[in-house]
Amino acid sequence: MLLLSFVPARAGELRFITIDVAPWASLDPTTQKPVGVFPAVVAEFQRRTGHSIAITLHPFARIDRELETGAQDCTIIVWNDTRAGIVKKGALLAHHPVGIIAAKGVRLDGFDDLHRLNGISVLRGLAMGGGFDENARLRKEFDTDYQTGLRKLAHGRVEAVAGAMPTIRYLAAQMGLDHHLGQQLLLSQMDLVLQCSLKSPHLNAMEQFNRAIRDMRDDGTLDAIFRSNFFS
Repeated sequence: MLLLSFVPARAGELRFITIDVAPWASLDPTTQKPVGVFPAVVAEFQRRTGHSIAITLHPFARIDRELETGAQDCTIIVWNDTRAGIVKKGALLAHHPVGIIAAKGVRLDGFDDLHRLNGISVLRGLAMGGGFDENARLRKEFDTDYQTGLRKLAHGRVEAVAGAMPTIRYLAAQMGLDHHLGQQLLLSQMDLVLQCSLKSPHLNAMEQFNRAIRDMRDDGTLDAIFRSNFFS
């Protein structure tokens, strides 16, 4: 598991955790600094609120544990109702399409076609919606990241990858595997939401971050961040 701390800890400093998946957040190989949608949003939070914020990157499956223990103050990630017992839900950043992307040549015209697929890679802990999660007939393989699922698909070990479709396609292009992708099926929309640990000593700062998100949407900053990170 990857743990990257970019700013020395100081009293009163907030800790934000985010998913280690480009283009949301990743480590720039040249500067060794976090880049992507979430680091750009956090930079705006610092500029607009004056708070000092350290960023750490983790696989998706690790984030809930960090928030539950209070080891991290806040995150910006897809909302899941099961997380309501450990975080306070904040402002919405954006909606993100969730679904299935099949291997090239594999038929995927509707939900019923999913039952014929020989393996669907899905992130462990990710709620897909659209009837996918509770369907025990689907042959699901739970992985820790999209890259693993894409490699499995390229080698014929699964016939589809499930999750945030723009992210999957972006990663496939970065890995040189996009030519393996075929039809896709939209299941739902994920809400990307600010969430802060109920055990955070900085929970009172959350309304400042909520206000910053609203202001960033109104002044066009959010749109600009998404566009600059391949979400046109």
